[in-house]
Amino acid sequence: MKSDKFFKWVWNLNGLVLFSGLIIAILFVFYQLASVIFKDQILVKQTTLNLAQDDNKEENWRLGYPHKISGTDFYFIALESEKLFVEKSEVLGIYNEFGGSSYKPTRSKNVLFTNSITNNSVWLFKSIDQLIIDIMPLVDDEFNERSATRAISYEVINSDTNLDNKLDNTDNRTFALSKVDGSNYTEIITDYNRIVESGLNSDGELFVIFINNNVVYSMLVDLITFEILSKKPLPKVGG
Repeated sequence: MKSDKFFKWVWNLNGLVLFSGLIIAILFVFYQLASVIFKDQILVKQTTLNLAQDDNKEENWRLGYPHKISGTDFYFIALESEKLFVEKSEVLGIYNEFGGSSYKPTRSKNVLFTNSITNNSVWLFKSIDQLIIDIMPLVDDEFNERSATRAISYEVINSDTNLDNKLDNTDNRTFALSKVDGSNYTEIITDYNRIVESGLNSDGELFVIFINNNVVYSMLVDLITFEILSKKPLPKVGG
């Protein structure tokens, strides 16, 4: 009889321990979930930089992360804004599929090039009247940190092609190149829909595939003169 009471007491104790462990586990799971959910809601006040005009306090300028340009003494740093578009009235002057949209929301409206030897800096543009969709150093070997960078390519929106009084991802784009120090900025193609792929070929020329008005083109560009060597639409099946 006494042994039955003892085992009953042990059984109740084990149940209490298991129940307590279950409660602790549930509380731990809720704590982890709450940490993830509310982590992004904890706002850290950042200093707004006085780098460009912001009369209406809408831009709240920030500098992006400095990117070292491989094989050079230069860094490029994007000027970022909280606004993801440029109103036309203000203007003074990785793919999921082949035909899918390559647009990613951007805050970049200018780029600063800085020389780490001379400590001299220069802006790519003289204004903030454009959106920079993509900035890509064209490197001989992207997996080699010391590999030479031949040029910098850009995708920029600077024209209100759909006439909605603002510049955003629904407008056509401009593909441009510059030297590694930001000089000799040259527009290569304008008013196209999207770049599908671009990269260096074995001759050191830039090979680009892009879409314009539902027609797919391929193009070769000389990275010394920034001249188009060849541009043609891809052939149709049976054509």
